[in-house]
Amino acid sequence: MRDSVALARYLQRHIQPDLPTEHFDRGRWQHVLVIPAYRESSDLLDTLYCLPEGTGRTLVILVINRPDSDPDARANRTLQEALQVQLSPTTTTPLTGLNTHSDLYVYDMEELYGPNPAQLGVGLARKAGCDLALQWMTEGFINAEWICSTDADATLPDDYFSALADTPSGAVAAVFPFKHVPGDDLACNSATALYELRLRYYVAGLSWAGSHYAHHSLGSCLAVRPGAYAMVRGFPKRAAGEDFYLLNKLAKLGPVSQLQGNPVRLQSRRSSRVPFGTGPMVATIATAPTPADSAIFDHPASFEALRGLLGALPQLAQTPKQSIADLLIEQGLDTVLAVRAETALDTLGVEASLDHCIRQGRSEAQFIRQFNQWFDALRTLQFLHAIRDAGWALQTLAQLEALQPVFWTGQNTDPAPDLTSH
Repeated sequence: MRDSVALARYLQRHIQPDLPTEHFDRGRWQHVLVIPAYRESSDLLDTLYCLPEGTGRTLVILVINRPDSDPDARANRTLQEALQVQLSPTTTTPLTGLNTHSDLYVYDMEELYGPNPAQLGVGLARKAGCDLALQWMTEGFINAEWICSTDADATLPDDYFSALADTPSGAVAAVFPFKHVPGDDLACNSATALYELRLRYYVAGLSWAGSHYAHHSLGSCLAVRPGAYAMVRGFPKRAAGEDFYLLNKLAKLGPVSQLQGNPVRLQSRRSSRVPFGTGPMVATIATAPTPADSAIFDHPASFEALRGLLGALPQLAQTPKQSIADLLIEQGLDTVLAVRAETALDTLGVEASLDHCIRQGRSEAQFIRQFNQWFDALRTLQFLHAIRDAGWALQTLAQLEALQPVFWTGQNTDPAPDLTSH
């Protein structure tokens, strides 16, 4: 009931306007996969031909887009021309068969509407593709439990769809395991390997601290339930970070499942498609005099402060007006770190949040749930940044070896990876 109401409201008020109207056989597809494409080569078609087989037929929705910050009208021309050859000139829709178990629908936003506003970026492209999937689900053309999202540089494993089948029924979203694979650019390979370590280190720190938001946020490795997608009003239209903000909202509805199985393989490549994220970070690391000495890892003390805060929530539920610094010291934090953590929370507006949690949380469990709704993935990130700025600076991979606490298998246990041969 909740899902049906959310779906109806989303389709009426929030779905991307001017989506294509098509008619297909009911129940034609059992899986749907959305891929945004900007400045991709015709090699993408080779990747699409090799998509894994699921239990039934798969529809791939390819959303071609270009931001208006890119003045090159031919940015997508190579892929567009390759697709024109692929699509039969006799078809009435931009739909073609890829192989025995999947079809491709090309939604060329650039051709239909011109370049997108740069500030809406890839978020708009993902939203348009997922909205199209959602629309065709409600019309009965797609009988799928998930809307899957990936990127043009991703190679999906053979067990991609079967891994989703094992997801708990209560999960609102799922995150696939991932791994970057090397290309011909050695400097880029090394930088990407280091950046991937940073991603894994960050999530390991969140998990060790007991955060409700300990999951990766990669649009290339994501699946979402249609009803949950509608409840959070779809992908935010942003130039970058759209995956982070979507998952931040989804995690407040229910569990985000971290899937097992073979990883989605992401190509190590230089990219300037987004203003921040993997591409810009890899470029920064790659151009450093000594990439392995790049300080990109949060100080472990930041996660220690986070763990102390989350561990103190039961006591805060009982005595919300107690000094947070004192509670953190009771949790084992150094006095200076505890005071800095309290200051960071004050800056984030923790006092008003605690008042709200008291009003809404009649039990300890309800209080903690309310607090986690407020202290979400974004405020967690802001909290960690505040600790960093208060004196616990970012560290290099080598520096982590001498620091406490130890919560990551790559710290103090395993040798640092060989970044030159990744």
